[in-house]
Amino acid sequence: MPSWFHTNDKRFIVDDYDNALGIIKQKLYDGDYFTSANSSVNITYNRTIHRYQVFPSKDFGLSINENPRSKEDFNTIRLLDIPTSSDEFDRYIESQIELNKLNNLLSEADYKIEQESELKKKLIDSIVHLQCPRKNEKECAYFEYDNGNSKIATTCIDTLKQKYEGRSNYDTMSVGEVQRLLLEQDIPIQIAKELAVIILSDRYSAA
Repeated sequence: MPSWFHTNDKRFIVDDYDNALGIIKQKLYDGDYFTSANSSVNITYNRTIHRYQVFPSKDFGLSINENPRSKEDFNTIRLLDIPTSSDEFDRYIESQIELNKLNNLLSEADYKIEQESELKKKLIDSIVHLQCPRKNEKECAYFEYDNGNSKIATTCIDTLKQKYEGRSNYDTMSVGEVQRLLLEQDIPIQIAKELAVIILSDRYSAA
């Protein structure tokens, strides 16, 4: 299975957060986003498919993980959204490019397309970095765990209970072993590591 695939609704499905950020940046480099008043580009995590989703939206105010009547929204957490309206995103990029020209005393004739493109990429990288200063694997792991009530969590815990019936054996359980169980259920590797720590922590505190 590839590390990402593209759906018919401009949505990319990926199993790694860094890949998701890379796709966001490329979309912004290429101008592949909506520019209406409430538009944005987004990264979400869906615990039904255990994958990150990257997609443009015409409404960044759309409720995610707050509507229990919607199964899709209930199983999705928003990790990043960057407004892309012309008034906000495009105007900011254009103003910074013009400021750079003034600061360097460059005329339109002197300012090469390559320079403008490179500056635009640096500005976009800066915007993405400021919007997302940290990785989100732990947040996704807690979302997958759902206070121990998710199918992933209960299946893993039941498997461990069957294997470790005695307290002495239970103490030998490792993060790596729990992580392998989660990987067998198609959890992305970095989230599986964080989720394994959560599961072990709860199991030990409950023992």
